[in-house]
Amino acid sequence: MPIISNDIENRPEELRGLPHYSCLPERAFEIDLKGAIGEFLANDIFDLDGIQPIENTIVGLSKKLFNSLPVIGVNPSEEATKFYEVRGDQFQMVNIVICCYGFEEVDGQLYGLPYHISLRPAQKRGQPSSIGVEWFNNINLEKILEGSPRYMGFNPFTNAFGFYTSGDVHLNGAICSDVIGFVSNTYFLANKYDKNDVAYPGICTNLLGENRSAWSDYRKFRFSRYFKPFTNITPVKIWGCDSPIELFLLQAMNSLHLRPKIQMIIFSDGTLFPSLQSMWENGKRTKTLSKMISEADFYFEEQRVAIFCDSVAHHSSSEAIAKDNVIDQKLEEIGIRSIRISGSDIVASPLECARRIRNFIRI
Repeated sequence: MPIISNDIENRPEELRGLPHYSCLPERAFEIDLKGAIGEFLANDIFDLDGIQPIENTIVGLSKKLFNSLPVIGVNPSEEATKFYEVRGDQFQMVNIVICCYGFEEVDGQLYGLPYHISLRPAQKRGQPSSIGVEWFNNINLEKILEGSPRYMGFNPFTNAFGFYTSGDVHLNGAICSDVIGFVSNTYFLANKYDKNDVAYPGICTNLLGENRSAWSDYRKFRFSRYFKPFTNITPVKIWGCDSPIELFLLQAMNSLHLRPKIQMIIFSDGTLFPSLQSMWENGKRTKTLSKMISEADFYFEEQRVAIFCDSVAHHSSSEAIAKDNVIDQKLEEIGIRSIRISGSDIVASPLECARRIRNFIRI
């Protein structure tokens, strides 16, 4: 059985007074993926449904046409089902889970603000479960997200969740809204797919441009992240905060209307990217970039300020302090100011830490 998680450890009590912290909004909301992670990664995730990865052989078996081109539906065609049956595929059900740190209204529409995206497989007795192709004869994959399925008590920093449910949920202060894992997409990973036959996803292909090296990087990423079979039920992170102290500081900054980018990769030539996907979207290949200085936990683009949340475990030794000083100096050389906030200060008062950051970026 999964570990029951009541909460993220060391949650500061002062945050509980923030709007929708201990309850979901009463009105409908959408999760603002593009605003948080960019168009490329949002589309990359959007394309993950039905049976994955999509192979050219399956495309060729499709009878549905759009503008004379074959179209793959969410449900496998009869021909595709027979193909998987003959090949002997088993399928792992994988959920794309999004956790939000807060909610914001824009032009009358309420949006959830994501702080973490991960993959989690369906499980049985604490291990990833698999199904045969005959399972798809009895279920409509187009309706698999009906009822807005979610994980309650989902702790993205540990292998823990309370239970999986759908439909209306009333928290009544029992858990905080940031430990509800919303299932944005579900796909079924075939275990015998031909890697050389896998097609590129339609939407992101149009964004990659003509850089074949970027295409190669992107293809390797998809195989290693989305299409690697699960051997245990530990979630695989796709994007977002790495620790509770980052989440707490992010929530506190948001209460002061401070909206930094999450996880900014900074290179020695001054190039910045919030994710690998944004590199590919801009026609860059990881290996062609200059040496990376660091990955900031948060970054204010207009003010050119990098924020680092320093835990005691990783930033208190003399060697770690010296390394951090070198990073800060290199950032200063390319015109980026940095501020480091200790984990103990964040746990003691994330709101005070957020005010320190607000004062720092105003200088």
